[in-house]
Amino acid sequence: MENHKTTLLLSLIITGFIAILFIESSQPPLALLGEHNLDKVAHFLAFTCLTFLICSLSFKLQPKLTIRLFSWPLLIAILIGITEESYQLQVPGRSADPLDLLADICGALFAILLANYIARLCRNRSNNN
Repeated sequence: MENHKTTLLLSLIITGFIAILFIESSQPPLALLGEHNLDKVAHFLAFTCLTFLICSLSFKLQPKLTIRLFSWPLLIAILIGITEESYQLQVPGRSADPLDLLADICGALFAILLANYIARLCRNRSNNN
């Protein structure tokens, strides 16, 4: 039962996170983020967080030792990034930027590497106890 609660909670957090991404994409870009390409950093960090959450859900749904670099979490993150950039084409004052999508993908790849590293640390800790 506890596993179902955690799975549901992660699913809700991921859904909320995606909703926030699209709400933010509906607004004019923040002037602060336009300076010094902080927009790319924001994309990287947002998709690192999103993909890390998706990886956590993946570990809950299908326990395994690692998540492959080219996997469902990466595919889901890329599809969300493409959808978000496409959506911005429809929003007045916004535009799609291939470099934003590249930052999204880099953030997603980083999250998968980070999730695997943390999973390995947790396994080693539990094996030592």
